[in-house]
Amino acid sequence: MTTRPGIGLLHYTCPPVIGGVETILYEQAVRLAARGYPVTILSGRGGPLPDEQGVKLVIIPQLDSRHPQVTAVRDALNQGQVPAAFAALQAEIEQLLSPQLAQLDTLIVHNALTLHFNLALTAALWTLAERARVRIISWVHDLSWVNPLYRPWMHEGEPWDFLRRQHPKINSVFVSAQRLAEWRALTGADLDSTHVIPNGIDPPTLLKLGARARELAVRFGILSSDVVMLAPVRITKRKNLEWAIEAAAGVRASGRRVQLLITGPPGPHNPRALDYVDDLKHLRDRLGLHEAVHFLFEAAGGPQDAYAVDAATLSDLYMLSDVVVLPSASEGFGLPLAEAAIFRVPVVCTDLPAFREVAPEGATFVPIDGGSDAFTAAVLAAIDSPPSRLRRHVLDALSWDRLVTERIEPLLSTPA
Repeated sequence: MTTRPGIGLLHYTCPPVIGGVETILYEQAVRLAARGYPVTILSGRGGPLPDEQGVKLVIIPQLDSRHPQVTAVRDALNQGQVPAAFAALQAEIEQLLSPQLAQLDTLIVHNALTLHFNLALTAALWTLAERARVRIISWVHDLSWVNPLYRPWMHEGEPWDFLRRQHPKINSVFVSAQRLAEWRALTGADLDSTHVIPNGIDPPTLLKLGARARELAVRFGILSSDVVMLAPVRITKRKNLEWAIEAAAGVRASGRRVQLLITGPPGPHNPRALDYVDDLKHLRDRLGLHEAVHFLFEAAGGPQDAYAVDAATLSDLYMLSDVVVLPSASEGFGLPLAEAAIFRVPVVCTDLPAFREVAPEGATFVPIDGGSDAFTAAVLAAIDSPPSRLRRHVLDALSWDRLVTERIEPLLSTPA
C-alpha cells in the first residue's frame, strides 16, 4: 500500500477561532485527511477542532499573531524598528517548528508569508525553507504590501521585504487571479494562472442535504452534472413526461451533462400505470438517456413504495435542481409550481389554467399545441439564464471535492 505524504497546514489561528482563512485551512485539512493523507495543523491558537476527522492539531503559541512576544515585536516593527527581541523570537520559532516539519513532506502556509502579523514567523519560514526537507507552499489570501490599511506599517529592508519577495524554494498559490496579479507586480515573479486555486464550497453541507438526498446525489452524479431537471410528479399519462425526457435529450444535444429526476411512483389507481412507465423507459433508451433519466420510485425497491422520496428529500431535490419541468396535458392544481417558487427554481410548464392560477407570473409557460420542440426550447432558455449559469459555474468550479482532487492533490506531488 502506497504511503501518502505527510501534510501540514499552518496559520496563526485555527478553528474554533472564526475567520475565513481558518475555515479554508480546516476544510483543506479534513478533506485531505479523508483521502488518507496524514494531516497536521500547526497553529498558535485554537482547538479543539470542531471535528478532528483524523487531523492532528499542534498548538505552538509563538505562531499566534496575538502572542505577547509577537505583539511586542510587532509594535516596534510597525514603527520601522527591528528590536533585539526579533532575532531571539525567530530562533525560538525555528526551534519549535523544526521537529514538526521533520515529520512532514509538504507544509501549506496560509498568509504567514505575505502578511506582517508575525514577521518573526515569516523570517523563520524563510530560513527553514532553505534547510528543511519539507516542501513549503505559500497559500496567499492577503498581501500587506498592497493593502492600504497595512501599507503604512511596511518599511524598507528585512524583515518587511520578505513579504514582497518570491522565495526560490517556496511555491506560491493564490486564491484569485487578482492576488496573483498583485504578487507579480509586487515581486516580478514569473508565475502563470496555474498558481491560482480558489477557495471552495461544500454544496451538500451548504444546502443542508439529508442523507437520502446525499445518497441520490452521489448515485446519479447530480453535483457533477451540468443540468439537473426535476419532474416532481407521479407517473401518469396526463403528466406527459415524454416531453420532459425529450427536453433532456435536447439539453444533452447542446453539449451538457444532464440528469432528469422523476420523483413520484406510478399512479396508484390505473392498472396500466406500469405500462406507461415501460413506454417512458423505451423512449429514454431510444434517445440514449439510460444514464440520465431516473425514476426515483425504483431507487427504493419498487412501485409499491409510494414514499421513495419523502417531503424532506423532495425539498433537497428542489435545491439541487436547475429547472423544474411540468409538461402536463391537464391539471386541477399546480402544487409543484408553488414549491418551486419557495426554492426559487425556474419552472417550465405547459400553459394550463391551473398553473396560471398558482403562478400568474414568473414561470415559463409553453402552449400545449407548441409541442415537445417548444418545451425543449423553453428549458434550454431557462438553464441559460444568468442566475442558472452562475449557480452551475459555482457548483462545477468551486466544489471542494473537485478542487482537492483536480488541483490540490496534484500540487502535493509536484516539485516546487
